[in-house]
Amino acid sequence: MLSGHSTKKKNTTHKMTAAFQLPLLLLTLLAQHQAAAEMRGSWNGFISQGWILSDHNNFYGDSDGTRGSFDYRELGLNAVLQATPQLKLNAQLLSRWAGATSSGEADVDYLFADWSLQQQLDQQAGVRFGRIKNAYGFFNETRDIAFTRPGITMPQSIYFDQAREPLLASDGIALYYRKATNLGQWLVDLQYGKLQAGDSTEAIFMGRPRDGSFSGSQARLARIIFEPSGAHWRFGLTGFDAELPFSPGEISLLITIVSAQYNLEYWSFTTEALQGKTRWQDLGPGFAEEKTMRSFYLQLDHRLGNQWQVMLRFDRQKLDKDDPQGEAFNRQTGQPGHLQFARDWTLGLRYQPNRHLDFSAELHRIEGSSWLFKQDNPAPNTLVKNWKMLMLQAAYRF
Repeated sequence: MLSGHSTKKKNTTHKMTAAFQLPLLLLTLLAQHQAAAEMRGSWNGFISQGWILSDHNNFYGDSDGTRGSFDYRELGLNAVLQATPQLKLNAQLLSRWAGATSSGEADVDYLFADWSLQQQLDQQAGVRFGRIKNAYGFFNETRDIAFTRPGITMPQSIYFDQAREPLLASDGIALYYRKATNLGQWLVDLQYGKLQAGDSTEAIFMGRPRDGSFSGSQARLARIIFEPSGAHWRFGLTGFDAELPFSPGEISLLITIVSAQYNLEYWSFTTEALQGKTRWQDLGPGFAEEKTMRSFYLQLDHRLGNQWQVMLRFDRQKLDKDDPQGEAFNRQTGQPGHLQFARDWTLGLRYQPNRHLDFSAELHRIEGSSWLFKQDNPAPNTLVKNWKMLMLQAAYRF
């Protein structure tokens, strides 16, 4: 586990690789030259500000202080350019503050070209390349916009914010296929690319930032979503296979997610379950050979008309299925066993007076501390097992 916070920066974390800057630039110039008269586009933006107060432990800043923490806000600008009937360019810049983990620097959230290979009423196919949001679960591609998140925070059991860097996006290529059949709608995504991995990734997988980098990290993803005809269900299956070399060894990560959602006019029920196997190879003493994480969440949403929504969520995470209460971890490290698990009950309320404004409140009752950020809590032995948290957020989009 992380015992301190490093101030060093790694250039690999959020930079677009040169291999994808050049083709995107060429595509843009080509589109401008050949189809300037046909081009059309749009741009949008959003801003959000959160406030967090906890009775113990820190989340997104000094939330355990008497005034709470205002260090959770986002500012984003996105644009879509339809260069030709087949070619579309997509981009988003994001500035994000999240306690000690994100300092508000503007990053390329995504930047990719989308080339449509087939466009019919019942069938679509295409290829994307550039920086692409990872096709991971139901919500990863829209997790940075307050209006489309399933809460102020993501369910930490599946969308682990400590591992946000490698899970968020990758620089590479993606194939997508959409097909409507008599049975229902099929959505298939295949993706390969280089992961974003810096200090936060080292803190998770190496215990603390160290000399060296995960600059050669890469991943393969596959996701299938099925929406049966005439039903209210959605089902999803995601596979995420990553390799994170760190001289002289390597960390491998294999994640499987099963997702399901049931929608009615005023009610929605969503659940996702994850199994993640992490393997450390040739990294010396002090590293476990292998651990398997198991986690899930259950979420119930009730819409009270067009403007109000109530949410109830149970979120459960076990970092090591063979040590669910962290007892072996405590004996080996002397640190609290509750660093290895978390159980979070959440009650949320959302008010959207119009399409531009979103006001949300959440009350969390938590047992365990596995998803707390080490950067905000540098002394793990001072963390409290049972704690509560109040979150408020206001968001505006334009």
